Amino acid sequence: MSNQINAQAKWSYGKKFRVLLSIYFLFLIFDFTSSDEIFPHFVYQAMSFYTHFWNWLVPWTGEHVLHLSYPITVKPNGSGDTTYNYVLQLLWIVFAFSIAIIWLVLDRKRPSYHQFQYWVRILVRYFLAFSLFVYGFVKVIKLQFPEPSLYRLLEPYGDSTPMGLAWTFIGLSKGYNIYIGGAEVLAGALLFFRRTTLFGALVAMTVMANVVAMNMAYDIPVKLFSFNLFVMALWIAWFDMERLINFFFLNKATAPSQVIIAHPQKWKRIVQLSLKTLAIGFALYATLWSCLQASKAYGDAAPKPPMFGIYEVSSFQKNGQILPPLTTDTLRWKRLVVNYPGRIGLFTMTDSLVRMKFDLDTLSKTMVFTTVTDSTDKFVFSYKHPDRNSLLLNGNHGKDSLQVLFKKVDLKKFKLTNTGFHWINEYPNNR
Repeated sequence: MSNQINAQAKWSYGKKFRVLLSIYFLFLIFDFTSSDEIFPHFVYQAMSFYTHFWNWLVPWTGEHVLHLSYPITVKPNGSGDTTYNYVLQLLWIVFAFSIAIIWLVLDRKRPSYHQFQYWVRILVRYFLAFSLFVYGFVKVIKLQFPEPSLYRLLEPYGDSTPMGLAWTFIGLSKGYNIYIGGAEVLAGALLFFRRTTLFGALVAMTVMANVVAMNMAYDIPVKLFSFNLFVMALWIAWFDMERLINFFFLNKATAPSQVIIAHPQKWKRIVQLSLKTLAIGFALYATLWSCLQASKAYGDAAPKPPMFGIYEVSSFQKNGQILPPLTTDTLRWKRLVVNYPGRIGLFTMTDSLVRMKFDLDTLSKTMVFTTVTDSTDKFVFSYKHPDRNSLLLNGNHGKDSLQVLFKKVDLKKFKLTNTGFHWINEYPNNR
């Protein structure tokens, strides 16, 4: 049972101002400056004029208002914590305060902003729910945090960045991905429905508090956006702050939520329900369905490329001469890594990594390595397997003939990926 709000009840100027400040969320929701597109691409094309405005104003503000010591040239990309993002954030806050003050002065006779509050709350709910679906399903389907790559297994522990370490420890466990991603999906699903909005906001606050802590502790450059999502969840829950205090701290009975506006006309209820169904359907299509499709191309469930594995060099001959495995030799290879389709990594004896393009023809038993920077610089080989765990390459690089014998590394030797889970541990296995 819901109660219709009395739209004529007069609010204080402070309350009206606080509600109008939610304009800030509109800037956040309708942000098209990032290369990480969460809306359909045509929306970004249609709003290019709006993006151009910020692309002009942000660098101008950095140079003429903030007097930064360097120009803002890097736009939002995989990192959401660029200088551009921080200046943009500041401008959103300034604009929101300015618009709220002007609006309040010009519209001071209006007793309240129930309708504005109601619709902005719905918009914020749905955007937060959609964002939680994006980040939740990409974990449940295990795309954001893949299992440690072969390169990561070979990398010295101390060479990892904090973010790389976080990606490795989360990506190692499928169960943990499902747990944290499932919590985000649960919060998003609850936010789509009015009766479970408060519970969804509380779950979202808990989930996003952990995400913010992770981003801060491991220097993951989504600090601003994750904090904004946390604030959104807090703002939604704030509508029921009095009820929460009465229930959790004062042991008092709580009244029903009053953030409801009834639509007596049947056609309005039908339109609202239809729009809600479309919004939820789009959210599932743009997140769950997209992740399932993407999982066929990359992620843990994607097929491994031919020759997948780590190959250690047993013998390296150049122009018929065997090169000894000297750790100072920058020409002799140490190992070959095939982790991704069309790409390989060659390690020299000095542990220098050279990434190359990789073309494999399994019918003619040939392979070609091409340097990334020069398409004419090629290694052309024929290959065969003398035994199950060996790979022999014969070919040339320019005028030099090469013969390289590899031994395939047994990936089970890595404790990180093969220790597994045990219900019973007689002693800690902390190595």
